[in-house]
Amino acid sequence: MTLNGRILRTICYYRDLVLTYCVISVKITLMDQEVFIYLDDSGTLHDNAAGEFFVYAGYIFLSKKEKDAALAKYRAAVKRLNKTPEKEFKAYGARGKDKRYLVSILKEHESFSCIVDKKRVYESIMSSKKSIHRYKDYCIKRAAKAKLIDLINRKKIDPNSPIILRFFIDNQPTSTDGIYNLRESIREELSAGIANFDYGTFHKPLFNSGVTVHTKFCDSKTSPLIQASDMLANCIFTKYNYRPTLSHNHANHTEISLP
Repeated sequence: MTLNGRILRTICYYRDLVLTYCVISVKITLMDQEVFIYLDDSGTLHDNAAGEFFVYAGYIFLSKKEKDAALAKYRAAVKRLNKTPEKEFKAYGARGKDKRYLVSILKEHESFSCIVDKKRVYESIMSSKKSIHRYKDYCIKRAAKAKLIDLINRKKIDPNSPIILRFFIDNQPTSTDGIYNLRESIREELSAGIANFDYGTFHKPLFNSGVTVHTKFCDSKTSPLIQASDMLANCIFTKYNYRPTLSHNHANHTEISLP
């Protein structure tokens, strides 16, 4: 082989090496982020129900690996407390110290809550079951968006990469249309932004790439992480309604108040 031939062969080799590296880098960059969101409520969104405040709360896991690790920790903690493992260990009726212990188990993970001051919610909403369901969806969307903004600001999530958001919500009365509307409402606001025509404003989308949203309403009996969200929501509900001195200063917690 001539000298020129060897030089050309070497150039081709390094060219192919660089191209392979670029392809791998692009694939890694475009890999979807997958986020798991679990939440439950505490209290009743109704004028005549006990408590001035209604609460949604839950956890966000930034990978399947993190979600599975949290699930294993929570199951082990419940096993140490629950004398009848065949039954769901619910926040309602549990001892305060047991609830606080279970919440502390997941305190290193990302969490969020939405506190609704019921006396400030419009009567037109509180007087209609359908309006209450729509308002609950609005609470979920606002709370999740606030948490995602926090995660973006802390560079835990990349707004320029595709993302899959998987919502797991405790069962509540809703129609198939309701599930679809919640999913599409979240997706639209995060990927396309939303206009407020009353005030002439436009809220920019959070993500500049593809957003896929899945919503699933679950039976808490079969979902320990929904049960964990129930514990978190109940502790926050108790703090706001009955025991304001209770501490809930988790470093990775994001909270909003509505309306």
